[in-house]
Amino acid sequence: MSVARVLAGVLLPLLLAPASARAADPATTHDPGLILFVDDRSIARQAGFERVFNRAVPAPAPVVAPDAPATEADCAWGNVIREPDGPFRMWYCTLMMGEAGKGPHEMAAAGVWGRGDDFTFHPRSPADVRPTETMLGRYAESDDGIVWRKPALGLVEFRGSRENNVVLTGAGAAATSGGMLTNFDGWSVLRDDREPDPGRRYKAVAHWESVHCWDNHAVSGSLGRPQRIIDRHWQARGEYLATSPDGLRWESPLERLDTLPSGGGDRLVVVPDPARGGWMAYVRAGGWAHPSLSRSPDLVRWGAAEEARRITPEALGFPAVECMIPFAYGPLELGFPCGMDKAAGRFAVRLAARGVDGEWEVCDDGQPFIPAGPPGSYHASGAVPLHNEPIVVGEEMLVYFNAFSRDPDHPCPQGARSIGVARLRRDGFVGLAVGAGSGVATLVTVPIPADGARLRVNLERRPGSDGAPAGRVEAALLDATGAELDGYRFADARPVDADGTRLALEWRGHDRLPASGGEVQVALRVAAGGVVYALSREP
Repeated sequence: MSVARVLAGVLLPLLLAPASARAADPATTHDPGLILFVDDRSIARQAGFERVFNRAVPAPAPVVAPDAPATEADCAWGNVIREPDGPFRMWYCTLMMGEAGKGPHEMAAAGVWGRGDDFTFHPRSPADVRPTETMLGRYAESDDGIVWRKPALGLVEFRGSRENNVVLTGAGAAATSGGMLTNFDGWSVLRDDREPDPGRRYKAVAHWESVHCWDNHAVSGSLGRPQRIIDRHWQARGEYLATSPDGLRWESPLERLDTLPSGGGDRLVVVPDPARGGWMAYVRAGGWAHPSLSRSPDLVRWGAAEEARRITPEALGFPAVECMIPFAYGPLELGFPCGMDKAAGRFAVRLAARGVDGEWEVCDDGQPFIPAGPPGSYHASGAVPLHNEPIVVGEEMLVYFNAFSRDPDHPCPQGARSIGVARLRRDGFVGLAVGAGSGVATLVTVPIPADGARLRVNLERRPGSDGAPAGRVEAALLDATGAELDGYRFADARPVDADGTRLALEWRGHDRLPASGGEVQVALRVAAGGVVYALSREP
């Protein structure tokens, strides 16, 4: 079968698929009209509430797992994109672990690609792949974000066959760089709808280097290479941009990103920055001590590193900060900072927010946002999210993550690494629950525009002592003096006593905010058993 026919079979269903129920889902979690109760910045005053911190619930099994778990590890140093017409697409990496299943450094130390001046290949078995194939870029797709398939794309020959889902190896980079670049890491695939050239619609940013960069280091067995050759490999090491018309064919030459302040690290995350119309990247300029971020209008020009100095190993309760995945949610900048204990092979993802003073802070209760699983499970050693924001599907969010299971006494059937998905209520990171002993809790928001929008509430009703769902919400609008507006008083409110993420707040005779052009404040009264997560303003 020709490559063109395979591509048509993969892409045409994505492009021609009929609109589904998910068409109403937001294309991005950035929403200036959302009032999120993760912290107090949107609250003028409140009484009777206590914050509750939720956990995303991992699926019982990974959504993508390596084909050969003993010698491969599927790494979520990639991301998921939901196309405008609904389908989900995932780009991820497979780290080829070699015959011993311990990774490229072990392969180098074992002499798989020679020693000294000998750069020839000496495989112990087919599991010892060539140096340009130590990391494979792969592709998967899904209709619902839960069940994934690995299409046979016919694009890249691997081990004598093109019947695979491989879209990228280091072969092209090695050929155009004189062998100075062979492998990539920190891979982020992005759809750039502002790009005028359709042949460059998809863009991939990654750290590239050669497997030989580390040949003279003890970690790779101190192979005794001529230093002039090692120096050439290190000079080429860096961050590069690639482009593609469809996210599958990556034949374009790599473009070096000299202004990206990587700090010399090989960990890289790039995500959209919708509030500014550009992009933002996590870079390892802060080493293992704290995250750093950089911003770009076009993925080519990058600003200086912005250090998140309050996101420390101490704040995360781990020896090191592995990375942070930043994203826009509502009007806020949130992030998933990840703690790492490399010696123990453990990881934990937490929740952080960028405060009103411009500093990032951990904003959770000290527990992992995605809990580790029991011994032998695919996420027994923890999780690190993919390079994208949570994806809203109906009433919930999907958070994709790199899953670790590194306990040799309790091996996982899917291997040491796979890719999972965790679910959480939409907006449900942190909520305001009516405190114990409080019959009714109240809050007043900061002023919002009186622009005629519909006002909705995200309300969870938790069971009362009798087991029946409790909690209800009533709302009023206040003027600049704090007085209730005529027609929008608590006495006029239609109580909300359902559980949902976008429940209408209405008053007798009014189903929208006034359109006065000024500002109002929203006052809420929440009965015991209720948890409020957000208010949203919609056209």
